[in-house]
Amino acid sequence: MTTPVDEDRSELLMELLADTRLDAVSARRPLSPVPDFLRIPPDRSNLVALPEPAAPRAGLPDVLLDRVSVHYFTPAALTGAELAAMLDAAERMDAQSWPQERAAGVDLELYCAAWRVTGLGTGLYRYLPEKAALCRVAGLPDGAAAEELVLQREFAWAPALILITGNLAGALDRHGSHGHRLLLARAGAAGNAAWLAALRLHLGGTVFAGLLPHVLRERAGADGYHRAALIAFAAGQPATGAPA
Repeated sequence: MTTPVDEDRSELLMELLADTRLDAVSARRPLSPVPDFLRIPPDRSNLVALPEPAAPRAGLPDVLLDRVSVHYFTPAALTGAELAAMLDAAERMDAQSWPQERAAGVDLELYCAAWRVTGLGTGLYRYLPEKAALCRVAGLPDGAAAEELVLQREFAWAPALILITGNLAGALDRHGSHGHRLLLARAGAAGNAAWLAALRLHLGGTVFAGLLPHVLRERAGADGYHRAALIAFAAGQPATGAPA
């Protein structure tokens, strides 16, 4: 038996759903251009070429059922080819699944916080898929000091984090409030593509919130609007047990 309170809640829910559908259907206005300083790497002279992505070492059906969230990692470094494979998988997922959004200027950007990657110094890098390269944008502390960069401190001991940011301003302008949900869905798909690529390389990791907001704001110009942090993936060789 429904009560007047239940009926009021149902009516309110239907109104909210109608507003969401209206945003998705009718709020498609021309995108405002993203400022150049937010779309161009701070210094293109600091490019580091990536090797060819590492070839998978296992089939997806062989590793998918064993997927678990890994929070603790061995000291082993990632190779540049392994990192390239994960970045390439995330980029291809977005490019193939949302080409119209990208063509309209609603971009995802991939960053890498690298601590133990062969061929890379410790630092924050932006991935440039069209050049198969990374652009160094800032330094990062390592060791225990790196724990201050993340809410969950164990992720500061991963060899590398893949950080996904997006053009929230463009998404909202194009889709209204519905745009934020779409951007989060894209970031989730890209992060999971990186995860699956890691599994096929016999690596592990998990998706999580990423660096603290002020870290990306200070080091990569992530103002939370034109460039908003969405999700991250921690990658590395899984440790056999969590530290005490």
